[in-house]
Amino acid sequence: MSGITKIIGAALAAAVLGTALMGSGTVLADTSTNTVSQAAHDRVDRSALDALRTVLDRMVDDGRMTPGQRDAVADAVRRADWDGFGVARLNEILGALEHRGTITRAQRDAIVDAVAHSDRNVDRLVRVLDRLTDRGVLSRDQRVAVIDAAHRADWDGFSIERLGDILGDLVRHGVLSAAQRDAIMDGMRR
Repeated sequence: MSGITKIIGAALAAAVLGTALMGSGTVLADTSTNTVSQAAHDRVDRSALDALRTVLDRMVDDGRMTPGQRDAVADAVRRADWDGFGVARLNEILGALEHRGTITRAQRDAIVDAVAHSDRNVDRLVRVLDRLTDRGVLSRDQRVAVIDAAHRADWDGFSIERLGDILGDLVRHGVLSAAQRDAIMDGMRR
């Protein structure tokens, strides 16, 4: 009887597994997305978070926002676990505050634009390029070309993937090697 139980148990387990695999394509996709999302939250861009605090404080000092609104934005960003990577995600978080009437559309736009173009975010790229130039990985001309390409593409200082695309264009045009592109990307991800 135990042999039959083992066979039936194995067959039942295989049937359940097969049904789960066939009908759960989205579940598998969701699981992988959660893993990627968790990995993204393990890294936090402190420069972007500092830029947000600076922008909010400046808006309070300029009278464009009340201290209560500043605190509500800071609290919403903290509760949403914004990691500093992604101005689009910041825009979504602020959109919820706008929808509730906590901040206005003009305030939302001003915050997103100011954080996206903050010197703190772009300075991160400059620091990486300076380090690589000092080590002889990049020439001074290549450093200037990367900064120029980022400005021409209106890179927001957040999206590492977008920066990768910009650097990929420089590789295709022979300005950078693939190894140099990878070195810049590694420096930005740290």
